[in-house]
Amino acid sequence: MTKVLVFGGSGLVGSKFIEIFDDILEIEAPQAQIVDILNKDQVSKAIEDFNPDSVINFAAYTNVEEAESQKDDKGGIVYQINVVGAKNVAEVCQKMAKHLIHISTDYVFDGEKMNTPYNEEDKPNPINWYGQTKYFGEQVILETGGKNVIVRISMPYSPFYEAKLDVARFFLKQLKNGKQVKGIDDQQITPTLVSDIAYALKTLIDHKSESIYHVSSRDTTTPLDFVKTIAETFHLDYSLIQSMKLDEYNKQKKAKLLRNSSLNPAKFEKEFGEGILHTVEEGLQIFKNQI
Repeated sequence: MTKVLVFGGSGLVGSKFIEIFDDILEIEAPQAQIVDILNKDQVSKAIEDFNPDSVINFAAYTNVEEAESQKDDKGGIVYQINVVGAKNVAEVCQKMAKHLIHISTDYVFDGEKMNTPYNEEDKPNPINWYGQTKYFGEQVILETGGKNVIVRISMPYSPFYEAKLDVARFFLKQLKNGKQVKGIDDQQITPTLVSDIAYALKTLIDHKSESIYHVSSRDTTTPLDFVKTIAETFHLDYSLIQSMKLDEYNKQKKAKLLRNSSLNPAKFEKEFGEGILHTVEEGLQIFKNQI
């Protein structure tokens, strides 16, 4: 049985990966208080003791708005987890010749690309501290020269995750409670069903891939169309949905949302085939069935 060591297994994506593959893979997912990725010796011991075939680093500080208040602070927890922690894991994996999958984000881009989703060849240019630290994390991993895969994901959503609401469950909850929701109509997004990401990661483990991949929904939408599709899928009241502009939303925020945060998963599909990732509409249908 393939052995996979997981850091950050309690998060939205990590917990779903473990839930799906717990019977198929031998997974070890130490809690952060037992193995702190900021402690290189603890990381080293965990990898040495378990001797995994692959390591997945889901661990990240992901609160984009909160991260902005630590901008340029390399001693802050955002930089420490997203850069120093990532570097520790990558260096130990390189030293022990372990296959590493590191989870990154659409936020490494600036959102200025017109009309088409970002592909792996597009140059990152992050505009907020969260995106900057995730991009620094990517760079330190690639610099180790190990057997590394960087997987950029976009707006993951799950049928069930207690720790925090994702965008799909937030919209769904509001509509079910008869509350008005506003959807941005001039932003491009690729919201991605979390189980699609999990199956994509399993594929990368099976193939021992080494590259950068975008893993996302197969087509783009806007937040407004996304919430409308949710209303349609769950037969909820359309009249509760209003549109708003991205600039209006960004006015209230320290960390600006990207105008285009959509990713293009064509490279992943070309190498590993279609059928793993879904369109936005298909994803929401599966989401409904899973709920």
